[in-house]
Amino acid sequence: MLMTRGAAPLLRVESIVKRFRQGAATIDALQDASLTVDEGEFVAVMGSSGCGKSTLMHVIAGLTRPDSGRVLIGDQDLFSLSDRRLTKFRHERIGLVFQAFNLIPTLTAEANIALPLLAAGRSNAMEERLNDLIERIGLTSRREHLPDSLSGGEQQRVAIARAIVQDPAIVLADEPTGSLDSNNGQAVCQLLYELSQERRRTIIVVTHEPSVAAWADRVVVMKDGRVQAEFDASTRFEPQELAARYQAALHAPTSLPTPAV
Repeated sequence: MLMTRGAAPLLRVESIVKRFRQGAATIDALQDASLTVDEGEFVAVMGSSGCGKSTLMHVIAGLTRPDSGRVLIGDQDLFSLSDRRLTKFRHERIGLVFQAFNLIPTLTAEANIALPLLAAGRSNAMEERLNDLIERIGLTSRREHLPDSLSGGEQQRVAIARAIVQDPAIVLADEPTGSLDSNNGQAVCQLLYELSQERRRTIIVVTHEPSVAAWADRVVVMKDGRVQAEFDASTRFEPQELAARYQAALHAPTSLPTPAV
């Protein structure tokens, strides 16, 4: 049974199926994958390579349309929208962070963060919000620097700030620490955790690292395109204990859905 902390989840992923063609073969990337996430919850999605966790993230982001199933953010069914309206919804309601920083090399840190605001125009309120955010991520003295003069950790903080500058409902982070050393990786995790706790941001992180998942309120374990198990991590496990729980969940028998009669 799926775990939720509230009666009305912010995110509902319902029975998602996604297949890809690879030559003559068909790859079942997601098989009846379902998940609910509450407002302000920090969820880590773990699983072996090829289990479908990144595909699930892309479906939740509206970047990949599923073959069947629904994704609802609030009351909005993402895939009932046209491509144009879905793109607009994603830009306004979903923040995306990837392993690659994807910063524009000719723009300063501040200009990279401000990119999502260009369509709406940089009003005085937005300028104030931008300044507060730059201060919040600890880059006030580096705001005019180009990306190649920033450390990896600083670049990822810029990427996170860019993802949240429009106050999205959900922030999706796919292996956000994969290109960072352990110290910078933990600093990025702490920033995501504080955003979840202090500002009620909903954070979903795909990771294979127990030290990253240890920051989450809940860990979702995927296997063979399905949600294999979930467990509460709000008591803040040490990474070694979380890794043991993850391995136990990963190798437990999969409970398949009962066929309809």
